[in-house]
Amino acid sequence: MEMLQDPPPGFDAVAKVFAMAKHLPTTRQMNLQVGLARDGVLFARGRLDGYRQVNFFSDHLRKLGWREHLLGGDDEMFDCDMMFSHPADAPQRGEADPSFIRRSPVELWGQHADR
Repeated sequence: MEMLQDPPPGFDAVAKVFAMAKHLPTTRQMNLQVGLARDGVLFARGRLDGYRQVNFFSDHLRKLGWREHLLGGDDEMFDCDMMFSHPADAPQRGEADPSFIRRSPVELWGQHADR
């Protein structure tokens, strides 16, 4: 995993999970870029090669309290295919939209021409 900033406390567990995921055999090269963010800033990124690696990594990060983000624009995703935000960045209770990358359907898909 490539470090872009200083990691947050407790990052050792994430680094171990990433290293373990990289050792899993894959049948196909997916070349999926995974990013880790804290306070809206990308601090690490890495590449995973196959479904087994991606599934292992994301399952274990969710168990560690990290939030997974799959959809979003280039700005929110930092040009990564998958993003995980630090557990300290969890939304406050009562927040209507828990995803920092969610957009309105019109913004995502555009307006229909027939309306």
